[in-house]
Amino acid sequence: MTTTENRTTAGPLRRSPGATAPLIREAWYVLAARSEFGQDLRQRWILGEPVCFYEAEDGGLIALDDRCAHRRFPLSRSLRIGDTIRCSYHGFTYGKDGRCLAVPGASPGDITVRSYPTLQRGPWVWIWTGRNPQDADPALIPWPAETEGGHSVTGYTINPCNYLMVHENLLDLTHLEFLHGFGVSDFTETALALLPPDELPDGFTELAVGYRKDLHTVLGGYALPTGDDPSTPVFHSTRTMSVTPAINYAVQSFEPTDPAAAKLRTVVMAHCLTPADDDSTHQFWMAWQDVPFTVDPIEHAQRFETIFNEDVAALGWIQEHVERDTREGVVEHSVPADVPGLRLRRLLHRLAAAETR
Repeated sequence: MTTTENRTTAGPLRRSPGATAPLIREAWYVLAARSEFGQDLRQRWILGEPVCFYEAEDGGLIALDDRCAHRRFPLSRSLRIGDTIRCSYHGFTYGKDGRCLAVPGASPGDITVRSYPTLQRGPWVWIWTGRNPQDADPALIPWPAETEGGHSVTGYTINPCNYLMVHENLLDLTHLEFLHGFGVSDFTETALALLPPDELPDGFTELAVGYRKDLHTVLGGYALPTGDDPSTPVFHSTRTMSVTPAINYAVQSFEPTDPAAAKLRTVVMAHCLTPADDDSTHQFWMAWQDVPFTVDPIEHAQRFETIFNEDVAALGWIQEHVERDTREGVVEHSVPADVPGLRLRRLLHRLAAAETR
């Protein structure tokens, strides 16, 4: 028997709409950290396409299709001359807008390579992968407003799996207790409540899924980077959501029983997910809090890297099973904690279907 989202008992979920999702192109994705843009030509694969990126002399953030239009030699392995790139294979030269400016022994005519719209939001540079550059509205990036000011550490992970699996991993945080060994059972056992439209980010109610968990607990591990007492009783409220294909974030609020007992009030964990292709995913992450760190930020970031490397291993094993285990009748059994992920599966498949029409 196949379950529906509203059932509260476990039951099988067959592969429709799928444990993986098609790539969505009409969206903004993170291409790189702002600090990665510089004089050197760099490359990153985005949605199965190679992108060459660099910082122009005027500070512009340039992203081009990483291929010479002649014989596909990578521009990222070519020679930068000012703001132009001269292909190191046959000498075709391109401007920062992608237009070919010179061809040895011939006219460049209307030869071009694709130039992608870019902008900076938070610590990252985002790229618009949609067909029409005029659709690249900055308002389509659902950046969490809670992260204005504050203090943060950032990092990067590459996952050997489809991007939907990373979203589902971030939506179902009951794995913190079992995979990572630091979650607490009161969070795991607390039932989730789906977020109504008025609690989703403005302008993204049709492009987001999320839930809330509210519980009385203690600060626990959240006290480590703040110097607070981990045994401090708090009311802990978490809103976790995936918005558009490109971002997942959790906003966690803490209200101590005694307001003077702890400094920490808000933590935001943001993950910008960019498919490299169908089977691998860039994960740009940020851990933000509203009070200064009382630990070395580098060591704090390394703790997150250790956690995310455990996710990388787990998701890689799951991806292998999805690809290789094609037996008839094999199903996934879903429980109430999976409802946000199931809704996200359907949302991503609807967006992909709309792009093919």
